[in-house]
Amino acid sequence: MTEYAAPHTAAQGRGAGPDGGEPRPDAWSRPASTRAREARSDRAYRRGAGLGTEYGLDHESAGREQGWGTSSPSPRSRARGRPGSVERALSLLLLAAAAAALVAAAAILLPPALRITRYDVEGSARMSREEVLSAALIHDNEYFFSVDPQRIRSNLLAEPRIADAEVSRVFPSSLRIRIAERQPVASVLVDGADGQRVACIDSTASAFALADPVADAATLGRLPVISGIRFEGFRPGTKLPDELGPLFASLAAIEQSEPALLAAFSEIRIDKPRFGAPELLLYPVTYRIPVRAAADLNASTLRSIILVLDVLASRGLGSTVEEIDFRTGTVVYRSKEGQSG
Repeated sequence: MTEYAAPHTAAQGRGAGPDGGEPRPDAWSRPASTRAREARSDRAYRRGAGLGTEYGLDHESAGREQGWGTSSPSPRSRARGRPGSVERALSLLLLAAAAAALVAAAAILLPPALRITRYDVEGSARMSREEVLSAALIHDNEYFFSVDPQRIRSNLLAEPRIADAEVSRVFPSSLRIRIAERQPVASVLVDGADGQRVACIDSTASAFALADPVADAATLGRLPVISGIRFEGFRPGTKLPDELGPLFASLAAIEQSEPALLAAFSEIRIDKPRFGAPELLLYPVTYRIPVRAAADLNASTLRSIILVLDVLASRGLGSTVEEIDFRTGTVVYRSKEGQSG
């Protein structure tokens, strides 16, 4: 008797899994519609996996490209992922507000607290401290941050007695003023409302001030008087002609190196010929013989003049010589009888 046996291939095909693997135990226990959905899902999964492999995406990203898989996090979930970001922003905002408040408070409170209360004046010998501060034109209420040192320096330089000035602030409430006064190298007589006065001339040929008969007596006593110059409406700070600048520069050099040489001459007269450079006529203190010289004096010329005067006096010729000429390399003297030697 022949037994009926179902073919193994058919049974295996009906019970095999979607990928041809082991048969599902319940492969034929589910409805056909369910098995169809599973097959479609498997095919979509395989397409997503292939897409991710081709473009370098993972399975989850590939699923999102196909419209399925995990979704992107919401803004609320991202905010929960950064719990300190809001706090940091608020802290920075509070710090900026506090800094602005401090700056505003400093702008209001610091200027009155940093008022200039001390003025240090250096370098003044002929001028008093009050005269320097008056020349500086300092306001009653000067503050450390608002005071202008350059403005004060300009005011000081407008004073004829001051040659140079330096102004600096010293924290928290001081102002340092350092000046260089003009130094006289000669004097000149000028006409004033109350008669003739003595004015001081410095190395730049500036008649910078009227001399004080008491305070300047010792200084002016050793300096020569310049004659041959006439001032009309003299004012301190009047500049002499530029062609006389070298003369006063040379007098300053002699005064600094050998002041005794200048003290040997009481007067220097400036003669301006019709043509040519100015000439000088020097009057010695000890001898009554004037000496004519060029305007570019130096210490060597003065020493030679003094030596010639000493020789003439030792030979008893001092009373017979009317003038000595040092304008050329050869010393020439003119006697009172009209003879030259």
